[in-house]
Amino acid sequence: MEIDGLLMHQLFQTTRIISYSLNRYFSPYDLHFSEWGIIITLMEREPMTQRGLAAYLNVEPAAISKSLTRMERKGLIMREVGSDRREKRVFLTEEAKKNYQVWNNIAGEHRKAVLADLDWGKKNEIYQLLKGICQATQQCEEKKQ
Repeated sequence: MEIDGLLMHQLFQTTRIISYSLNRYFSPYDLHFSEWGIIITLMEREPMTQRGLAAYLNVEPAAISKSLTRMERKGLIMREVGSDRREKRVFLTEEAKKNYQVWNNIAGEHRKAVLADLDWGKKNEIYQLLKGICQATQQCEEKKQ
Protein backbone atom coordinates (compact mmCIF):
# COMPACT_ATOMS: atom_id res chain seq x y z
CA MET A 1 0.00 0.00 0.00
CA GLU A 2 1.29 3.47 -0.82
CA ILE A 3 2.09 5.93 1.98
CA ASP A 4 -1.08 7.99 1.39
CA GLY A 5 -3.22 4.88 1.77
CA LEU A 6 -1.26 3.76 4.82
CA LEU A 7 -1.66 7.18 6.41
CA MET A 8 -5.42 7.29 5.87
CA HIS A 9 -5.79 3.71 7.11
CA GLN A 10 -3.79 4.57 10.25
CA LEU A 11 -5.90 7.68 10.91
CA PHE A 12 -9.10 5.60 10.71
CA GLN A 13 -7.67 2.84 12.90
CA THR A 14 -6.40 5.33 15.47
CA THR A 15 -9.71 7.17 15.76
CA ARG A 16 -11.58 3.87 16.08
CA ILE A 17 -9.37 2.52 18.86
CA ILE A 18 -9.45 5.83 20.73
CA SER A 19 -13.26 5.87 20.51
CA TYR A 20 -13.50 2.24 21.61
CA SER A 21 -11.12 2.83 24.52
CA LEU A 22 -12.91 5.98 25.71
CA ASN A 23 -16.23 4.12 25.52
CA ARG A 24 -14.77 1.53 27.90
CA TYR A 25 -13.73 4.28 30.33
CA PHE A 26 -17.23 5.79 30.16
CA SER A 27 -19.16 2.48 30.26
CA PRO A 28 -19.84 2.52 34.05
CA TYR A 29 -21.65 5.84 33.49
CA ASP A 30 -23.70 4.70 30.48
CA LEU A 31 -22.02 7.41 28.41
CA HIS A 32 -20.77 7.11 24.83
CA PHE A 33 -17.84 9.07 23.39
CA SER A 34 -20.10 10.74 20.81
CA GLU A 35 -22.38 11.90 23.63
CA TRP A 36 -19.37 13.24 25.48
CA GLY A 37 -18.45 15.37 22.45
CA ILE A 38 -21.93 16.86 22.46
CA ILE A 39 -21.80 17.51 26.21
CA ILE A 40 -18.45 19.31 25.98
CA THR A 41 -19.71 21.44 23.11
CA LEU A 42 -22.92 22.38 24.91
CA MET A 43 -21.03 23.20 28.13
CA GLU A 44 -18.98 25.71 26.14
CA ARG A 45 -21.58 26.98 23.65
CA GLU A 46 -25.07 26.30 25.02
CA PRO A 47 -27.66 26.75 23.70
CA MET A 48 -27.07 25.54 20.17
CA THR A 49 -29.41 24.48 17.44
CA GLN A 50 -29.37 20.88 16.35
CA ARG A 51 -28.12 21.98 12.93
CA GLY A 52 -25.41 24.16 14.48
CA LEU A 53 -24.29 21.31 16.70
CA ALA A 54 -24.04 18.94 13.73
CA ALA A 55 -22.04 21.49 11.73
CA TYR A 56 -19.70 22.31 14.62
CA LEU A 57 -18.97 18.63 15.30
CA ASN A 58 -18.75 17.70 11.58
CA VAL A 59 -21.46 15.09 12.04
CA GLU A 60 -24.33 14.23 9.71
CA PRO A 61 -27.66 15.73 10.87
CA ALA A 62 -29.24 12.25 11.06
CA ALA A 63 -26.44 11.00 13.31
CA ILE A 64 -26.71 14.00 15.64
CA SER A 65 -30.48 13.55 15.80
CA LYS A 66 -30.03 9.90 16.80
CA SER A 67 -27.48 10.80 19.48
CA LEU A 68 -29.68 13.60 20.84
CA THR A 69 -32.70 11.29 21.02
CA ARG A 70 -30.64 8.78 23.02
CA MET A 71 -29.33 11.57 25.28
CA GLU A 72 -32.84 12.94 25.78
CA ARG A 73 -34.02 9.49 26.93
CA LYS A 74 -31.11 9.38 29.39
CA GLY A 75 -32.07 12.79 30.75
CA LEU A 76 -28.86 14.49 29.58
CA ILE A 77 -30.31 17.07 27.18
CA MET A 78 -33.54 18.93 26.44
CA ARG A 79 -34.69 20.18 23.06
CA GLU A 80 -36.94 23.17 22.51
CA VAL A 81 -38.54 24.27 19.28
CA GLY A 82 -36.98 27.54 18.13
CA SER A 83 -38.74 30.69 17.03
CA ASP A 84 -38.90 29.60 13.38
CA ARG A 85 -40.30 26.16 14.37
CA ARG A 86 -37.91 24.37 11.98
CA GLU A 87 -34.98 24.47 14.37
CA LYS A 88 -34.59 22.80 17.72
CA ARG A 89 -32.42 24.38 20.38
CA VAL A 90 -30.45 21.96 22.53
CA PHE A 91 -29.65 22.44 26.23
CA LEU A 92 -27.93 20.31 28.84
CA THR A 93 -30.04 19.19 31.78
CA GLU A 94 -29.02 19.94 35.35
CA GLU A 95 -28.21 16.22 35.67
CA ALA A 96 -25.67 16.43 32.84
CA LYS A 97 -24.16 19.61 34.26
CA LYS A 98 -23.91 17.97 37.69
CA ASN A 99 -22.00 14.98 36.27
CA TYR A 100 -19.82 16.99 33.89
CA GLN A 101 -16.79 17.22 36.18
CA VAL A 102 -16.79 13.48 36.88
CA TRP A 103 -16.95 12.71 33.16
CA ASN A 104 -14.34 15.34 32.38
CA ASN A 105 -11.98 13.74 34.90
CA ILE A 106 -12.51 10.34 33.27
CA ALA A 107 -11.81 11.78 29.81
CA GLY A 108 -8.69 13.45 31.25
CA GLU A 109 -7.46 10.13 32.68
CA HIS A 110 -7.99 8.55 29.27
CA ARG A 111 -6.11 11.33 27.46
CA LYS A 112 -3.26 11.09 29.95
CA ALA A 113 -2.99 7.32 29.49
CA VAL A 114 -3.16 7.48 25.68
CA LEU A 115 -0.66 10.33 25.32
CA ALA A 116 1.67 9.38 28.21
CA ASP A 117 4.65 8.52 26.00
CA LEU A 118 4.57 11.77 24.02
CA ASP A 119 6.38 14.90 25.14
CA TRP A 120 4.88 18.37 24.54
CA GLY A 121 6.82 18.82 21.29
CA LYS A 122 5.50 15.58 19.78
CA LYS A 123 1.95 16.36 20.89
CA ASN A 124 2.14 19.81 19.31
CA GLU A 125 3.63 18.39 16.11
CA ILE A 126 0.85 15.80 15.81
CA TYR A 127 -1.76 18.45 16.61
CA GLN A 128 -0.46 20.75 13.86
CA LEU A 129 -0.33 17.89 11.33
CA LEU A 130 -3.86 16.73 12.14
CA LYS A 131 -5.14 20.31 12.00
CA GLY A 132 -3.61 20.64 8.53
CA ILE A 133 -5.23 17.40 7.36
CA CYS A 134 -8.58 18.59 8.74
CA GLN A 135 -8.30 21.93 6.92
CA ALA A 136 -7.30 20.22 3.66
CA THR A 137 -10.28 17.89 3.98
CA GLN A 138 -12.65 20.81 4.59
CA GLN A 139 -11.27 22.60 1.52
CA CYS A 140 -11.72 19.43 -0.52
CA GLU A 141 -15.34 19.22 0.63
CA GLU A 142 -16.00 22.87 -0.21
CA LYS A 143 -14.72 22.31 -3.75
CA LYS A 144 -17.08 19.32 -4.14
CA GLN A 145 -20.15 21.36 -3.21
